[in-house]
Amino acid sequence: MRVLFIVKSKTIETLGPMYLAAVVKKCGHEAKICDILEAPIVAGVWKPDIIGYSVMTGDQERFKALNNRLKESLSFKTLFGGPHATFFPEDFWDGDHINPDTVIFGGEAENSIVHFLESGDKVFSLYDIDSFPEPDRNDFPGHRIRDFITSRGCPYNCSYCYNQRWSQMYSGNPVRTRSVDKVIAEINRVNPEFVYFQDSCFGVSMSWLREFSDTYGRLINIPFHCHLRPAQVTEERVLLLKDARCVSVRIALETASEPLLKLLNREQTDLRQVKDSVRMLKKWGIKLMLQNMVGIPTGTIEDDMETLEFNIRCRPAYGWCSIFQPYPGTELGDRCKIEGWYKGDYSEISDCFFDGSVLEFTDLYKEQLVYLQKIFALAVECQVMPQISELTQENFPKLVHRMLRTVGDKRLYPGVM
Repeated sequence: MRVLFIVKSKTIETLGPMYLAAVVKKCGHEAKICDILEAPIVAGVWKPDIIGYSVMTGDQERFKALNNRLKESLSFKTLFGGPHATFFPEDFWDGDHINPDTVIFGGEAENSIVHFLESGDKVFSLYDIDSFPEPDRNDFPGHRIRDFITSRGCPYNCSYCYNQRWSQMYSGNPVRTRSVDKVIAEINRVNPEFVYFQDSCFGVSMSWLREFSDTYGRLINIPFHCHLRPAQVTEERVLLLKDARCVSVRIALETASEPLLKLLNREQTDLRQVKDSVRMLKKWGIKLMLQNMVGIPTGTIEDDMETLEFNIRCRPAYGWCSIFQPYPGTELGDRCKIEGWYKGDYSEISDCFFDGSVLEFTDLYKEQLVYLQKIFALAVECQVMPQISELTQENFPKLVHRMLRTVGDKRLYPGVM
């Protein structure tokens, strides 16, 4: 059989479909990965027996429309997978029933697709992730940064994330970790210029991290980036990462407002702990991306400016910012409907969390969110706190000019400006 996996974009490596492609090939079938724009040409030439889509919430209508368009000229079975298919399979039904030519895979699909190819049946359970073949990278040539994963699962349950539903689905969602030897062998075979570990939280187990640091430090001379939580940033962990050639990490602060942290189920994120994490990483020369979110339900522009001001004081290498989206099925996304903070039907939820807010905020606040998100990283870099009145379409060009002028003055008149 020929199995074509269609992803939204190939600008970064999409590990889920890449693992599935590897499993399909291991079973003796052919597999290929393409993006939405390539799909009509690739499918028309290659003529797959099965087309699978990895669907995030916000992308579902686009993928369904593409599938219907391809069906007009090709005959194939359809597989829908990914987060949206996992939690909202009914969105892929035809009316009140499932099309017999459509199969919906929920959760991890490596073993599901094996059973489906062999017998047409599906399975639904977690497996030893060391048993899977390495992801197939053949359709992602030329990437200088290569993506890897050392674990699946997350020990936290943030209210805006699907991990809570995932935990309920799999009765606990334990963090499952690959063996260090398997990870090292894969990286050696790929031999990238830079390694990006996509784990939700990297090196949760200290015993695993000690083994990894020793082995990676001795055998691989490639810099890497990973994700941490503030509570993970102890001196021992930072030193282990440093010894293994970690050059940058990202930590999700989300907000500097303590009431909003509680709403996000992140009240364990102590702001002093975040500041200590920043100092610890800087002490050992590891660069930091601090992730932030604005437009959180019940929040105000003043809360968002407080988050920006916190970032300016911390001075991370990059102050990343997104706009909250009430994804259905998450605790906070569902609460937005119950509380009347969101009155839509989720069809307009953006597949990009930089576009704007869909919550029942005032038009002024929605406009302020758009321009605050656009200026956030620059404000952190320039060390300039904008005025709320500048966060409008009319005043935005002047704000950018003022911030860049400030940067120029600091460089031209050091020690004075």
